Amino acid sequence: MAEIQIFIKKVLWKNDFLFPTVIWLVSRLFIWAAMLVVAPHLSAPSQGSAPQFGWGVFHAWDSVHYYSIATSGYEYTDDGKQHNLAFFPLFPLAIWVFMRLGLPFAVAGTLINNLAFFAALYCIYFWIEEHCGTKEARWATAVVAWCPLSMFGTVIYTEGLFLLLSTAALRAFDKKQYYWTILWGAMATATRPTGLALIPAFLLAAWKQRRPLMAYVAGFATAMGVVLFSLYCAIHFGNAFGFIHAQRGWRPSLGFDGQGWLDMLLQVTIGTSHWKSLGIQNYLHILFLALLSAMVIVYGASVST
Repeated sequence: MAEIQIFIKKVLWKNDFLFPTVIWLVSRLFIWAAMLVVAPHLSAPSQGSAPQFGWGVFHAWDSVHYYSIATSGYEYTDDGKQHNLAFFPLFPLAIWVFMRLGLPFAVAGTLINNLAFFAALYCIYFWIEEHCGTKEARWATAVVAWCPLSMFGTVIYTEGLFLLLSTAALRAFDKKQYYWTILWGAMATATRPTGLALIPAFLLAAWKQRRPLMAYVAGFATAMGVVLFSLYCAIHFGNAFGFIHAQRGWRPSLGFDGQGWLDMLLQVTIGTSHWKSLGIQNYLHILFLALLSAMVIVYGASVST
């Protein structure tokens, strides 16, 4: 047993190459177990049905729109209703490619997002290690892997892919690799609209750091992803900004949807069945949430030291 502990501590925890792999695998096993083993045995919420063991647990909410894009393409009418043109193309395009290789949608989408999140942890680890050191790199990687929101790097969502592409673009710009900055940045803006935030970030950094003209060119060129998507919208739907107009089906006004996030936070903290009345009727829910949070904090601290 002592030899196993020494092996884990010296070879796995202290090895720069293996650490991101171990932290990703352990955190994903924890999430997969919760979704595949625990969740199917919980009581169903007031609306909907309880999850069932299988790939379907990773396929819900927004993933149904990625399914429709990957299998049937985009659809849009400027009528204020929900249309899948609101979702950016790179992720469903990658799923389409994997499906052409014979994989079912649920397997392809889950695989892409998980592998992208895995690669993102490596990118984060080595980037931070270059600037701050090994301990800081372990801490940052552990926080990203064990953050509750990292669950979205496991299901059929774009978060894992976007984290990889945006981090790779930022790291390339930091290392003055401007052609790589353009490539990763353009792919990021083709994955999520939030990728556009990279453009002012690059331009501001170029100005503050007195970078050459190529840095400004790279900053603007990262918009190619969304520009190409806009061109597609103009050709197929006669509306270059259709992907923006399609957002009205999900969000009638601009700005932060505070009420929606508050509702979700209450469901997580006090339970799905009683969040509307702000009543706590199942104290085990609070207890399990506290225990889970404590386990994540302790584990993250232990593997990062």
